Amino acid sequence: MIEALAIAIATFEGFFIPNSRAQRNMNPGNLRAGPRAIGKDDAGYAIYPSMDAGWADLRRQIERNIGRGVTLLEFFTGKPGVYAGYAPAADQNHPLNYARFVADKTGLALDTPLDQQATGPPDPSSGRT
Repeated sequence: MIEALAIAIATFEGFFIPNSRAQRNMNPGNLRAGPRAIGKDDAGYAIYPSMDAGWADLRRQIERNIGRGVTLLEFFTGKPGVYAGYAPAADQNHPLNYARFVADKTGLALDTPLDQQATGPPDPSSGRT
């Protein structure tokens, strides 16, 4: 699930478009900050020393949000008292459109907490079915 979310977010952020902000900053999620960031650009987006570092911080943010028990919609819009949102409307974003795009790319439900959604086919060795 984490990788699918990361790729969908990077796609929405334009990472796969040559010379996009996300590409230039090696920041596939257009994050504002992260532990591996080495600075910020003129618009306040984090700059990373490598693509690996940018992807690692995006995955870290996704893992944190899953751990917060947010739905996919809350991931982008925010959840009062829990998380301000990945793309809040207050920052001139369109979080519902973003969430729908990611839902379409990943097959995840908008209104079910991410930590309660299936993460792929069951692993026969885990005893889960």
